[in-house]
Amino acid sequence: MSRRTAILQPPVAVFDNYWATTLAFARSLGRRGVPLHFYGSGAGRWSRFRTAHRDCPLVENTKEFLPWLRNKIRSGEISRIAPTTDLVAYYASVLRDEFAPAVQRTIAPLKEIEECLIKTRFAAAVAASGEPALATSAPDSLERAVIAAGTLGYPLMLKPKSHLAVGFGERGRLLQDDADLKRHYGRYLVCSGQESIAAAYPELGWPLLQRYLPSARDCVYSVSGFKDADAGVVVATVSYKREQWPPDVGVSTVQIAHESQRILAAGLRIVDKLLSRGIFEVELVEDGDVLYPIDLNPRAFGFLELDIARGADLPWLWYRSTIEVQQPLAEALSPSALEARDRLRHALNALTRWGRRSRAEFRERRDPSRSRSSVSMVGHWSDPLPMIRCNLELLRHPRSLLRSQFALLATRGLRP
Repeated sequence: MSRRTAILQPPVAVFDNYWATTLAFARSLGRRGVPLHFYGSGAGRWSRFRTAHRDCPLVENTKEFLPWLRNKIRSGEISRIAPTTDLVAYYASVLRDEFAPAVQRTIAPLKEIEECLIKTRFAAAVAASGEPALATSAPDSLERAVIAAGTLGYPLMLKPKSHLAVGFGERGRLLQDDADLKRHYGRYLVCSGQESIAAAYPELGWPLLQRYLPSARDCVYSVSGFKDADAGVVVATVSYKREQWPPDVGVSTVQIAHESQRILAAGLRIVDKLLSRGIFEVELVEDGDVLYPIDLNPRAFGFLELDIARGADLPWLWYRSTIEVQQPLAEALSPSALEARDRLRHALNALTRWGRRSRAEFRERRDPSRSRSSVSMVGHWSDPLPMIRCNLELLRHPRSLLRSQFALLATRGLRP
């Protein structure tokens, strides 16, 4: 792509962090000459695709960041925002009316974002749509939580209703009995600067309880893709989370491409009913023949590089949709013998796997005669500095990383 062509393309604001989504967006758009303006102090500022780097308030500090962002949009400095995190997707939706009509067309209305990012609202929307809904309860006291747990039955999941207001430090945990529940159930602390979000959604102060399916440890299906507001779903793929870190409640460390029309159809039914546009990832867990949707992420996700490797370049489709309507892809995607790995977290997971109970038998969902290629979730060697910085950031406090693993073993009565 010529320098002149690159200059004519509208720039994208990337709010920098140490997440895989930021690096995937940078590589996808940067190699096509899209100007990338990185804001903040994360790894992306080291990217060879960076066009500009600027300071901004902490994204997590809504009180300061949201007015700053509104002013930057009104001034014309920022016209497009890469939807890389929950907070960024939420801010874009809150400020949707501030964007030009062509860009506004690509941003989901706030009601949709709320139903996606707040798990109790998502569960209610799934049930109202007629799709199978995993049993969920949202008690607002320990006493009510004990009663709800008696109805749901142990083991069960305790997790935040959303990462809005409480942040990503709270990932949840698997509870085995009333003693676990009484030890861990309580109000969450509100992230500094997000008091306005907590006030707007007071229910986020308490965790939720949800029925636990053992299959979720070894296999959580994902249906991911891109939806144009006018043309509908442009592309969608199926994959599954083979390993996660920490176990039961963590992010994917090994995501494997898969092919299943049944799972694809189940995921797209949820998207059709709940989300009108944008990058998406639906997570589903299986219980017998029933697929339960448990999450709908209305933004980029951690294994974005897997979809890109399969031919579904979601950041590029998102960017093009801010310029013109995107029609469904006609090209066939790559076959499913692909996987994405977060190599560092996968290695840390392997260090503690010997201390866990033997894994339940799990049938690999692929043709054993076909070799499987691997891509990195976190960065790419074509842009090495951000990838190295991301991994160094994760290793800044290695003891705390391992402690979180051993703490999980302890809750199961195991010794590392």
